Formats: sequence, structure tokens, C-alpha cells
Amino acid sequence: MLAANIDLVDIDPGHWRHWYELLVPPPLRGQVAWALVFVDGDRRPLAGTIHRPGEHDRARFAGLPAQGWGRAQTDAEPAPLELTPSGLQRAAEALAVDAVVVVDSAAVTELYDQISAALVVDDDLVAQGLSALRACKRYDGRGLWTHPPLLDRLPAVAYEPLQRTFDLLVPDRTSVVFYVFEDGGSGVHASLIAVKQRGHLDLVTTQLGVEDAFSGSALARGWKRDYRRLLALVEERYAPASLAVFLERQAFQRVATGPSDQLARELNAGSVVIDPAPTWLLGLLGGATMAAFASRGAKALARMLPSSARRMAAGLAQSAQTAIRDSGAHPFDLLGFDPIALWHDLRQLYRRH
Repeated sequence: MLAANIDLVDIDPGHWRHWYELLVPPPLRGQVAWALVFVDGDRRPLAGTIHRPGEHDRARFAGLPAQGWGRAQTDAEPAPLELTPSGLQRAAEALAVDAVVVVDSAAVTELYDQISAALVVDDDLVAQGLSALRACKRYDGRGLWTHPPLLDRLPAVAYEPLQRTFDLLVPDRTSVVFYVFEDGGSGVHASLIAVKQRGHLDLVTTQLGVEDAFSGSALARGWKRDYRRLLALVEERYAPASLAVFLERQAFQRVATGPSDQLARELNAGSVVIDPAPTWLLGLLGGATMAAFASRGAKALARMLPSSARRMAAGLAQSAQTAIRDSGAHPFDLLGFDPIALWHDLRQLYRRH
């Protein structure tokens, strides 16, 4: 998925930072306070570290609560840590941190050996990351515990089906384009242009890669009208876009924290533009959204239809998606999990802050 000699050119550091702030859930960002705890076989804390923004990591816990993870430190032996979701949440509250990782000291060597054995020097970073994730998931709940319980939610997908899905969704010799604009069109908040060749992303750039021909400030002022000019420039300099997404910050936040159909609502309202939109994406979004892509007048037309006709259209769209799944042609069948369902499960992390 990532070429070994990937070119990172004209990277805007501000856009890079903004992507991090947009995509990483608030509890997991750099400003998060977290704790790493090592326990013995009786689940009693042995050592650990606490990291808080603006502070140096501590080699050992200061004032580690001995009783119930909430009282002042005493000379008594630390109480066992309750390795349950509620117990880890109480530990996080007692330590005044957002996230806690607990590791059984007896499992450290085994986990390290499994991760080391799974890593291959020639694998790209995605493959290596997936290998480490699969090793960690094997110890989830039996040597490794986390709060929030991300290991339990993240699927242990193998690299090959992920690569095959990527090849199915994004053709070679095409680009993918993502732009997030400041609210009101005052500027480009974050941008990304990535080119795929021979199955891998081999070039990544940002608005700086086209700034000399089309300024970000000019694009932001009329992005709903002028995004096609940007796409023509991307095709000329890099590769034709097979997927391009344009939206403002508030629309991004609404999609990230809103109900499951929020993206379809934003598309219908025109606050999110996906153009070009691959067939597989249109199929996932459903019949009503496909109609919105087909015509700006689709929304007005839907209001004129009787409720029975709208219900029938919705039923047909659902039947079509079921048929796609049953035929084995669904774009995510190779993965073994539905990333949209996973996204819905993880959205609560964005809602917490």
C-alpha cells in the first residue's frame, strides 16, 4: 500500500498537523494523558509511567494509590488492579488520565518475541503495523488490557486482503484527493493528494503541490464551483482522480459525530462534495444519495413523490445492497469486516470531547 520509495513532496506542515487533529480521536491525540502499568501475576502494579502534556514521563508512579485506586499512597502493598472495563476506567480516573494500558510482566517477553518474529524488513509500514496489531490482539484480555478498549474493536485484518481491497477501490495510475476548507471559505484547512502506482501509494503531496497554479485562498473562496479546475490541474501534474472529497470543517465534524446517515445528509445538502465518486462508494451510500449525485433537482423531486413511492425506493435500495453482499461483489467482502460498521462503533471516541 505504501511504496518503499514513496515521495513526500510539497508537504504543508500545517495541513499535516490539521489532518492529525481531524482524524485522530480526541482521547488518543498528543495532548492526551495516559498511563502504562506493569502488573505481576496477582495483578498488583509493579511499575509504570504516566505521561501528561507538558510533563516529562515518570519512571515510576508517584503517589500510586494503594487501596481501591483512589486513596492516598500508604505503606501498604498496592491493591490488585481490576482488569475489567469498569475497573480500568476507575484506574484511569484515579490516575487522572484518559487512557490506560496494562501489561502482565510475564507476557512482555512473549509479546516482544511474537512481534519481532512477525516483522519482515521488506514489508511496508502498513504490513508491519498490521503484524504488530495481530500479535497484540492475541494477548488482548490475557496479558494486555487497554482503556478505551481499542484492541477489542480493531479487526486483525491481514495485509493481503487489505491490499486486494485497496486495488479494487483505487485503480493504478490514479490519484485520491481530499480537501477540508475553513468554515466560510477563508482558506484550506487540510489537503492531501496521493498517487497510486503498481498497487502502492508512491507520491503524496498537499495544496503546495499546485499552489503556484491555483492558490488555496482562491480555491477556498469558491470551492463548490472551482473544485473541477483543481482536479484538472491534479490530472495534468500527477494523475487523474478516481476519488475526490471536498468539505468544510464543520461538515467534517458533523459527519464524525452525527448519526449514521449524516454523510448522506451532507451530500444531499451540498455541504460535502464527492466528485469523482466511484461506483462502489455510491452503492454503499444508497439509492437516495445516488439520486442526489445524478441531479441537483433530486431533492425537490423527492419532496413531490408520495410517501409510498419514497418507501418503495428505499426498499429497492436496501434490496440492491443486500444482493451485492450476497453475490460476493461487495467491496469490503475481502476484508472480512465492514469498516463502515467499525467507524460507527468508534464514533463515540470523537463525541467524548
